[in-house]
Amino acid sequence: MKRFLSLLLALAMAFCLIACDSSSNASHTVDGSSTSAPAGPDESKGDSGDESGEAEDDGIDWTVINPLTGEPSDKDYSDVKPIAVMLNNVKAALPQSGNSQADILYEVPEEGGATRIMGLFQDLDGIEELGSIRSTRPYYVRLALSNDAILVHAGGSPGAYRLIQEMIKKDTFDDMDFLENGTNSAYNYYYRKPERFSAGYASEHTLFIKTAKIKEYFENNPDKIKLDHRKYLRRTHKFVEDATPANGAEANSINVSFSGYKSTTFDYDEDSGKYLVSEFDAPYMDEQAGEQVSVENVIIIQTTIEPLHDRKGRVAVYLTGEGDGFFACNGKMEKIHWEKKKARYTYTITDENGDVVDLGIGKSFVCVLDKARPITVDGEEANASVEQGGFDLATDTQELADEDAE
Repeated sequence: MKRFLSLLLALAMAFCLIACDSSSNASHTVDGSSTSAPAGPDESKGDSGDESGEAEDDGIDWTVINPLTGEPSDKDYSDVKPIAVMLNNVKAALPQSGNSQADILYEVPEEGGATRIMGLFQDLDGIEELGSIRSTRPYYVRLALSNDAILVHAGGSPGAYRLIQEMIKKDTFDDMDFLENGTNSAYNYYYRKPERFSAGYASEHTLFIKTAKIKEYFENNPDKIKLDHRKYLRRTHKFVEDATPANGAEANSINVSFSGYKSTTFDYDEDSGKYLVSEFDAPYMDEQAGEQVSVENVIIIQTTIEPLHDRKGRVAVYLTGEGDGFFACNGKMEKIHWEKKKARYTYTITDENGDVVDLGIGKSFVCVLDKARPITVDGEEANASVEQGGFDLATDTQELADEDAE
């Protein structure tokens, strides 16, 4: 039985990233402003979630594992959508709740050099609340799309709303929005945490949701939310019991600098075999669980991030095409190459020999940052980035500026 289970685990695969500022048809933001936003850089036919084509049969029994972590499970998640939650990640909003139990955490820069984190949860059991909740951006919408996840958020940029509305019309996306005039509004299901007001938090850092309310919303709105996976979902990575990079270098401390304001550090804990996550020179904590976030896999995607030149200082994150980055597991790191042809596709990640990278069984933290930003490993700077392919940067940037000027 152990050998059979090990075989299943060695074959297990899943997860994906995605991102790019894009378009749809709405003009709402979380602060109630109404502005035009540029279309995203990876806009192309069929790239907003259409169901053209089914996922290929990979020969894996998905009924016995968590598809986001490769961990064995007595629940069948093979056709169950995960939940993607937008978590407020500015220093003044910390700590978060429920973040340590996310199967995958995605961190991407936004306006002003800050970042937001999207937590991906295959199962909400055992988690009381999530938060604080903030608005979304088109690249997070696409991150959710590539996992065929239900997005939980509180508003969004104009570009994010246009993209969500476009995909909802095509029946290719599901979300749960706090705003009363937002998409699939769930205003009465969220709440402002009184303890935060008492502690002096600003109002925008007080919005939380009980996981029981998420489940209640799904039960009450079967016409708005599809809980089963769509046919186009594709999983491209497998998980193995030992994913230590064979030719990897020692990587006991990894610092990823997203901006002058924000960096994230991963310190390897040999006893647990996990990377402990820190930010703002302090442990990245889960207030509800009372523990520091830790993960088995650290994935760094280097790409191009460009300003959209709008009034809010938003950015476009280019994540279709191909590029380079790093993968770390069990205290060692290797260079990787990623390729992604369409927004709804998962990433193909390979090592320097062109072999597909296997992930360690467990949780993953995915950093998406501009390739010009520094990455430090055990005190020394590392750089895997080369020119990214898949788009014409000069042309795309000009198109963004032209649309913003209208």
